Amino acid sequence: MAATTRLLILDDDPLTGQTIANIAIMAGVEARYVDEPAAFFQQVKDWQPDFIALDLVMPRMDGVQVMVELARLGCHAEIIISSGVGGRVLDAAARSAAEHGLNIAGVLAKPFSPARLRALLKDEGAADTPSTAMPTVAELTTASDSDISHQDLQTALDRKQITLVYQPKINCRTGLLAGFEALARWHHPDYGPVGPDRFIPLAERYGLIDALTESVMVQGLRWLSQLPLQLDDAAEFDYLRRRLRDITLSINISASSLNNIDLFERMNEYCQSMGIRPERLIFELTESCAMEDPISSLDILTRLRMKGFHLSIDDFGTGYSSMLQLARLPFSEIKIDKSFVMTAAGSKESRTVIKTIIDLGHGLGLYTSAEGIESDEALEYLRSIGCDLAQGYAIARPMPAEAVLDWLREGQLSDESRRLQVLHSLNILDTPPDERFDRITRLAARLFRVPIALFTLVDSNRQWFKSSLGLDVTETARDISFCTHAIEQEDVMVIPDATQNPAFKNNPLVLQDPNIRFYAGCPVHADTGSRLGTLCLIDREPREFSRHDEAILRHAAQMIENELTADFLAHVDPLTNMLNRRGFDSRAQEALSLCHDADLQACLFLLDLVNFKAFNQQHGPAAGDRALIEFSRLLRETFRGSDLIARYGDDDFVILMVDIDPLGPQAALRRLRTIARAIEQPHPFSYNAGWALLESGDDSVQQLVLRASDRMHSEDRH
Repeated sequence: MAATTRLLILDDDPLTGQTIANIAIMAGVEARYVDEPAAFFQQVKDWQPDFIALDLVMPRMDGVQVMVELARLGCHAEIIISSGVGGRVLDAAARSAAEHGLNIAGVLAKPFSPARLRALLKDEGAADTPSTAMPTVAELTTASDSDISHQDLQTALDRKQITLVYQPKINCRTGLLAGFEALARWHHPDYGPVGPDRFIPLAERYGLIDALTESVMVQGLRWLSQLPLQLDDAAEFDYLRRRLRDITLSINISASSLNNIDLFERMNEYCQSMGIRPERLIFELTESCAMEDPISSLDILTRLRMKGFHLSIDDFGTGYSSMLQLARLPFSEIKIDKSFVMTAAGSKESRTVIKTIIDLGHGLGLYTSAEGIESDEALEYLRSIGCDLAQGYAIARPMPAEAVLDWLREGQLSDESRRLQVLHSLNILDTPPDERFDRITRLAARLFRVPIALFTLVDSNRQWFKSSLGLDVTETARDISFCTHAIEQEDVMVIPDATQNPAFKNNPLVLQDPNIRFYAGCPVHADTGSRLGTLCLIDREPREFSRHDEAILRHAAQMIENELTADFLAHVDPLTNMLNRRGFDSRAQEALSLCHDADLQACLFLLDLVNFKAFNQQHGPAAGDRALIEFSRLLRETFRGSDLIARYGDDDFVILMVDIDPLGPQAALRRLRTIARAIEQPHPFSYNAGWALLESGDDSVQQLVLRASDRMHSEDRH
């Protein structure tokens, strides 16, 4: 590398910026780091860098805005786009830059390896840069209604005559509530009901679509923020109130509004003012929506994802640009058009299209959603082929805000028949062991130092163990189970010494194997609030259990509940069957929160396979896949069953160990090296490793990853 090569870095995080600079300098590149846009553009003008490393997410001026300005200035430097926002957003940002005429060296997903950065500086990563998609002509949909004037529609907006109804979306696999779609309705005082298929095209023609969209946004966000507060104060609704703070709201966006940057800025401000996280909002766009001005659309949609909003491509499969749109824009959800869903029962072709779309979506890391479900048979079919989300008349019709509360209360009924109905709808009884739940029971046993930890499900006449540590049996009779009593309580049920408790001292489980003396069980709820079973701890010796212990057990039970509602297929890497980046980040943040509550130490390991791209080129993709599978097996064998392990990138792996002693990190890495050397394989692989300990309660997953990445750069290759 020539010493005259210049790299300018813009990143608001000093640790990341300095790490990139240090790697570049060690590779013989002259590097400068700035954290503020004004100084950056001055350096671009005065220093004339050959390469620019640009972080996407910054407080003063985001990366897309910086790239637009660089294009205006006619910058010829090679751009390296870096961020931890995820691969699809990074790819979309790279396409955006390319379509503005900038030169793209490649993308650098955080965490990154020194080898990857050096390859980009040597211009070896250009082939990885996403190709720029050619635009197609959008179809223009127009509608007319001679009876409705511009003034009619303006008056309807001014007088708030256009209101919202809400249609529930459920998780296909569990049947639990995932969110709502907001749908606009207009009841004209003279003309009566006016359908959205009539007034939305008119709003676009009259130039009122932005005002309509903003009205829908404000109404929907206000309703979403108030929904948990409108339930009764009864304890039976406590769990539902908590869950309603996480559900999503889908809002349709017109192509005519897509270029209104101020509108989307106000949307972000509304979210902040009402205390709603942007990731709870899903903007639904039709296939042709983003094609009128593809470069601007790419900019705006990428920035929306960077702010946290989700994007759904609606009516998928009905347009001509489906594959193009899906490849080039940073969508997070793909929505199957109802025309396929409604004809699936009698059409093999429709079923083939649906299955293909679901497989395609999951292959690209997208959630899949289906609308137009009008029968239980259609819902069961979608569940059987792995669809994530569903909405339609078979689930619930669109309903006004006041009716939503009644619908939620009906679903919250706590009688036994309802509880069993919810339990059976989850389809997890009598299923094989599941690593998701086994990890949590192992963690609970480790934290509380008990020989037995169980995730139980209480059926009509038995207690069945979905996850069991320390017991050989898979179920017990319900009439003698402790958990039957635990699910009747709102809080943790603690039995310090069962032999001294009148209700349990003669219980066969106390007098015989497993000879229970101590029991602590926390109810595990469904999304509706129904108590399905417990996360419980058992010891053969009596013991005390403090309020602090109860809080930690509740936290662990919440982790079980989150797994029940998670879209697990979208959280798994299909090659290694490990968690992917999305799945790891959400679970690791939960684990860090638990460490903070329990005053426990945690350590995050970051492992990067060395020269994996060259390995693939030399030995072929099939050999590369086998190496990744073998390395994932090695990690599972090395680390504990309670640890979180994930494939974090193409050739990056990450592990989070909870409850680790200060010497634990080095011991774990020594064990990994020992096992790796003992493995015989046709093509031996090497890796770089770094680790970081939890330093404060404010540490995020990303901060730990960055510190582990920084340590990795100074570690020897193994």
